[in-house]
Amino acid sequence: MSARSLPTETREQRIEAIMKELRPKIDAAVRQMVERAIDVPEAEEFGPIDFEFRDAGQQLASDVRQASVASRKKRGT
Repeated sequence: MSARSLPTETREQRIEAIMKELRPKIDAAVRQMVERAIDVPEAEEFGPIDFEFRDAGQQLASDVRQASVASRKKRGT
C-alpha cells in the first residue's frame, strides 16, 4: 500500500490529540492560578502575583509549542 493511500489525520484530529495530551497540564496550571488568586491577601492582589500569572501563561505557551513540534515529528512533516 502506498503512502498516498494511507489515511491521514485531519487538522481537527491533530488538535484533539494535542489537547488531550496537554489537558492535565492546562488543568493543573489553571487550578494553581485560581488557588493563588483565592489565597492572596487583598493588599497583594496586584504586583508579584501578576508575574506569577504571566509566567504560568508563558509556560503553557511553551508546552503547546513543544507538543505541536513533537506532533509534527511523529507525522514526519
